Amino acid sequence: MKKISLLLMTALLAASCGTGRLYTSDGTDPGEEEVNLGYQTIKKKDSTASTSTLKFKRGSGYTNIYEYLQGRVAGVEVNGTTIRIRGERSINSSNDPLLIVDGMAVSDISGISPDEVQSVDVLKDAASTAIYGSRGANGVILITTRKTVE
Repeated sequence: MKKISLLLMTALLAASCGTGRLYTSDGTDPGEEEVNLGYQTIKKKDSTASTSTLKFKRGSGYTNIYEYLQGRVAGVEVNGTTIRIRGERSINSSNDPLLIVDGMAVSDISGISPDEVQSVDVLKDAASTAIYGSRGANGVILITTRKTVE
């Protein structure tokens, strides 16, 4: 009887190994995380582009979006109100990334409160250049704001 129950427990343990799924605290599957590429949203696991996504939480305590971004995304350097993606690329021309807020190109994001932002997607490689042309040569920061219901 002990052998049978031991074999049964071993079989159940072996059958359950590798079949469980890991879910995040909000109940979503991390393999199903989506990333915004500007023209479409795809699953992160299907993306070949070098991207990073930040999900903003309300009540973060930060006064501006630059403070919130500082040190949170690999390859992104924030110094005051200056953002550089993967360092300086040019001596003569601008090194500023293309800033897009809710699908519209903007020149400044200092007026955006971190509590208004839902997510930030950072496109860091040639895929961003292909999508946005020469404007995206220094990277692209896509900001999605929270939608207010009136």
